[in-house]
Amino acid sequence: KMRFGEDLDMSMRIKASGFKAGLIKDAFVYHKRRTDFRKFFKQVYNSGIARINLYKRHPDTLKAVHFAPALFVCLLILSLTSLIFGFWFFAGLVIIYFIAVFLDAFIRYKSLKIAILSMEAVLVQHLAYGTGFIISFWKRIILKQPEFVAYKKNFYK
Repeated sequence: KMRFGEDLDMSMRIKASGFKAGLIKDAFVYHKRRTDFRKFFKQVYNSGIARINLYKRHPDTLKAVHFAPALFVCLLILSLTSLIFGFWFFAGLVIIYFIAVFLDAFIRYKSLKIAILSMEAVLVQHLAYGTGFIISFWKRIILKQPEFVAYKKNFYK
């Protein structure tokens, strides 16, 4: 019944049933990629929600790395709030991170356009996953609400 994270849930249930998983190098898996950042936001936001839904079903699967986008959202809020009071430290951390993203993309692809779009993609990805994760954590873990997804009716729009 999972709409997002269903592939991971199935893998975990297969392993829990005693079967082994392996890599088939010549197998291809196709995922629909979103064609603009608004659609990408919706997809990744639901991935953040799905991570907590997976945790509720398979508690040993939640790792520290899954909290990183949520921490980014908190750092971004902290940096914007601290700027109001003239404190630049946290904003500086965010700026350094985006400079690193820009430089990595520019060096790899030798394209100014790709480097700029990379920063936008990273921002959308972290904000979407992080906010989905935080909201799901609040609803599912703190408030003990049932599974949910967002953008059900307009996911593909």
